[in-house]
Amino acid sequence: MDNPIRKNRIFLETEEEQPQPTYYYGEEPGDFRPKRNYNKLAFFWATMGLLVVLAILFAVWFTFFKKENTQFTDGFPGNKELLTPKGDVNKLLERPYLPEGTSNPALSKCINLYRERFTREAFDYCTEFLNGVSTDSEKSAALTILGVIHDEAGRYPQAIERFQKAILYDPKNVHAYYNLTLAYKHSGQFTDARATALKAKEIAPDDPRVALLAGNLFNEINDPDAAIEAYKEGLASSPDDPQLIYNLALSYYKKGEIPQAEEQFKQVTLKSKGGKLAALSNSYLGNIAYNRGNYVEAEHYFREAATISPNDAKFLYNLAVVLKKNGKNEESVKYLEMAKQAGATDPELFRAIADSFEKMNLGEQSIDALQKSLKYNPNDIDTLFQLAETYYNRGDLLAAEETYRRIVSSTPGDSFTETALLNLGVVLDQMERYGEAVTALNRVLDINPKNAKAYYNLGLVYKHSGNGTQAIENFRKASYLDPTDLKSKEALGDYYLENRFFREAIEEYSTILKQKEDHYKVALKLAESYMGMNDSSNAEKVLLQVLNQSRNQAEIKQAHKKLALLYNRSKDPDLKNRAKDEAYRSAHMDPEDYEGRLVLAKILLDSNSVLDREKAIDELTAIVRSEVKPKTAASAYNYLGVAYYKNGEYKKAVRSFQNCIDLDPTNTEAYDNKRAASAALEESVKKEGFF
Repeated sequence: MDNPIRKNRIFLETEEEQPQPTYYYGEEPGDFRPKRNYNKLAFFWATMGLLVVLAILFAVWFTFFKKENTQFTDGFPGNKELLTPKGDVNKLLERPYLPEGTSNPALSKCINLYRERFTREAFDYCTEFLNGVSTDSEKSAALTILGVIHDEAGRYPQAIERFQKAILYDPKNVHAYYNLTLAYKHSGQFTDARATALKAKEIAPDDPRVALLAGNLFNEINDPDAAIEAYKEGLASSPDDPQLIYNLALSYYKKGEIPQAEEQFKQVTLKSKGGKLAALSNSYLGNIAYNRGNYVEAEHYFREAATISPNDAKFLYNLAVVLKKNGKNEESVKYLEMAKQAGATDPELFRAIADSFEKMNLGEQSIDALQKSLKYNPNDIDTLFQLAETYYNRGDLLAAEETYRRIVSSTPGDSFTETALLNLGVVLDQMERYGEAVTALNRVLDINPKNAKAYYNLGLVYKHSGNGTQAIENFRKASYLDPTDLKSKEALGDYYLENRFFREAIEEYSTILKQKEDHYKVALKLAESYMGMNDSSNAEKVLLQVLNQSRNQAEIKQAHKKLALLYNRSKDPDLKNRAKDEAYRSAHMDPEDYEGRLVLAKILLDSNSVLDREKAIDELTAIVRSEVKPKTAASAYNYLGVAYYKNGEYKKAVRSFQNCIDLDPTNTEAYDNKRAASAALEESVKKEGFF
């Protein structure tokens, strides 16, 4: 049966994840950032505007990617289990390309002040330098430094103006072209950025940093062919540059040319001498092997990545995933724990770790990972939804309720609130707190009056609380709002069938089958409804159709079982024999299906054959000695009592009927049978005493 709670996930979709390229610009970023002067009021309003835009974008994203359906599934769909290197885990910042020192001490001081991060002093000194006597190339270098300072401060028009002026003084100033490319890129002028990057390549065709800049830019404007060409040109003069090789590999990867990407990643592992690029390349090689289904090779590469960067949580997580694939569960758990403790704060990573624990039935560890994530990201809605789902799956309904209420209280009546209230209603329904469930689901309808799933779940709540009229009304509303969702029609048919309104049940199930002919689960219910109407002909027709067309073994087994019961009703000896055959087929398909064996036992009992009765006793004895549901065991004891009664073993019959009553006090038939068996036992004792 489908889990009625909605699953909320962002980490994995149904398609295979494509790693997001990370392009390297050469130098590692420094820890120290220059102090910048800015207009505080303008900065405040700019910040507020940015926050509003981000909030809108996030809400839109969640609406389209999160709000899909109200049911949990057994895990993430698809095979996107791995996390690829992306984001600030491996992103090196772009750095300006500065002129080298010159024979002019004043210009050298201008450049060195900036290098040493005395930005304000560098700005003043370079400006003063321009007012003095100097050559055109020296003025060009000083203007380049001023342009870089403006660019870093986000003053892109001023930066562009300084770089353009620098080029006028020295048309061969590659540093001016390089940094002008960055300024155009930062201001979103990608066409101009492309043109200046090409000019920089023309001036310095053998400079690997220029090749990196051009290649990275071409990748950003989605021109991988030009990027590949730029990297190759850089490698022509610097064949051992690992950053060029790495970015070339990423370009091939982005283009989908996996064999070429794989070859270049392997070159990086050989030339970068165990550094960060080697770890990242091993991680990509692991992804490539994993996607090919070569889990042994993937394990090798992920081990290499984790060995080089033992504190990188994503590398540790990926290694854990592939170890699980290779059947090394204990080691997989070990690396999941290491990933959890590695110091990362990314909620996506924690959700992935938690899901892996959940798939291994390690619910406590899964919950611990999610709770740790919430310490760093207390308002991460996705993590809260996953935590609530995990509690629900473990049967901790109180904790699930608390978590959904937390989401409701921390969201402003939006789609998050709607989903959380819907799930809260399901949880409260299962806790039999029907009034609160109705309140929660009505709050969903206050937010979205056309939420068909809210009406569907309201129907279930009213059904469970015994209010059939309201159940029918809400199922019908759900079906009207979403005619393509057959669950509401099926639930309505189920209500009619359970309450023996067979004609109405037939109408609902028939409507479903007109929309979806191969819905054999519903076809089985339709057959049962026909049997309730004593319409054996239509019941047999539907069941034979299931047997002939369904490919689902469970559905075929149920069809055999129902056919057995149908044929057993007949007084025709041939049909009685066919009933026995169908019952045997059902029982043999799944020996662990004790309800099927119960049907077989009943049919054997009804045959009135002493031999069949002994077979029935064997079947029923096996059932009561197995771990079965109390009601199943109770029915078996009741049939066992009937068998003993027919054999004249009244004492055993009385004991069996009593066992049935103990297991299911609502079984009224067992009380009647016990009275009859007790009377027969008393009569037999009297006869024995008489003789």
